Amino acid sequence: MKALSAAAILGLWLTCSHTACASELGDLLRATLEHPAVQARSLDTQAARDDMSAANRLYLGGGGFSAESSRYEDRRFAGVLSPATFANPPFARTISRYGVSYSIPIDLFGVITASREAAKSNMAAAELIERQETLLKLHAAVDSYTRLQALQRQAAAVRAQRQRVDTTLDRIRQEVQVQLAAGVDLKLAESEAARIASDEVRLRGMMEEARASLREATGRDALPSQPPRPIPSWPVDIAEALPVQLARAQAEAIGAQAKEAHRALLPSIAAVGDYSQYDGTSGIPDAWGVGARFTMPLDLSAHERANALDARARAAERRQAAAVGEVMRQLAGLRAAYDSALADLAAIETEVAARQQVVEVQAELQRVGVTSMEDLLRQQRDLVDAESRRAEAQARAMQSWSASQVVLGASVHDFIAQLDSD
Repeated sequence: MKALSAAAILGLWLTCSHTACASELGDLLRATLEHPAVQARSLDTQAARDDMSAANRLYLGGGGFSAESSRYEDRRFAGVLSPATFANPPFARTISRYGVSYSIPIDLFGVITASREAAKSNMAAAELIERQETLLKLHAAVDSYTRLQALQRQAAAVRAQRQRVDTTLDRIRQEVQVQLAAGVDLKLAESEAARIASDEVRLRGMMEEARASLREATGRDALPSQPPRPIPSWPVDIAEALPVQLARAQAEAIGAQAKEAHRALLPSIAAVGDYSQYDGTSGIPDAWGVGARFTMPLDLSAHERANALDARARAAERRQAAAVGEVMRQLAGLRAAYDSALADLAAIETEVAARQQVVEVQAELQRVGVTSMEDLLRQQRDLVDAESRRAEAQARAMQSWSASQVVLGASVHDFIAQLDSD
């Protein structure tokens, strides 16, 4: 990882050294920056930068050095024909030639300019794709972490319910033996214990799946050990979301490629120069020359390729227009999910507190025979359900916020900092 590791990772660690940020989630997100997919995109960006550098050097032209040596069965003429060689023709059996040539293009029709524009647009698109890939991996890490955290809280609620049911079972079994309770109450309590066992198996499977997702995104096999972090506020919409920026950069790149292809169909002019030195016999003069080269391309298939690039450029413009509407739809859906999760979380907090009191009262009433076992178990199930919904609402809010960061194209540093600060 080059493009991101040198600047982003170093900046993140330096920031943490001054702010004493050492949250578990922040550490996992920083580990995500080393994901192979992120590194691959970083290398693609570096390749695009190299292409841009190469396009900038097209104005400098190019040349080459040559060296050759030949031995003939008899003496041959060496050098180039000129008045000097007519006066004293050089002949030799072994002839060596050393030469250098160089050509500087004259960008009369803007072919090189179009090539530079295409390379620049490709580099911009590569940088955006790298940022998008990084944000997607960060979002995957946040999603897996918060989902695993919610499942842990749900499992804790189920364990608490198992303890309550086990206590009730022991009491009911004793009361049935002395005929103080009906057998139907024992069956109800046993069926509730079986249902809890089933929930525990289901939660373990879901936790293993979420743990595997977290391990894939971060490269670390870890279980959340810290309480849920505060949910960040909804981000302020930026002028242009990441998918729109990416669609525009891709449209500009394809448009520049089409322009380059059309201009390449026009004649080209270059200033050329060469120098040759011959070795084989005395008196052989060196040869040099300067001139201009005019090239008229004759390639019928090039016209079709240019037309195909025009069609792709028009399609890219349409995709850019479609990206605007798609981003608005995504943000509207994410904002609705975010607001709904926060509203659920606020309501469920009050509900959980109330249901805890109800369960305590119902347990005492059932013990003295005022209420039925079915009512008690139902109230306990409702408490577990409320605690599970609270954990899910917390995770949904965080996941909606994280997804909005991907759509808006937030800075990688800011993304991690908002989840890493105390």
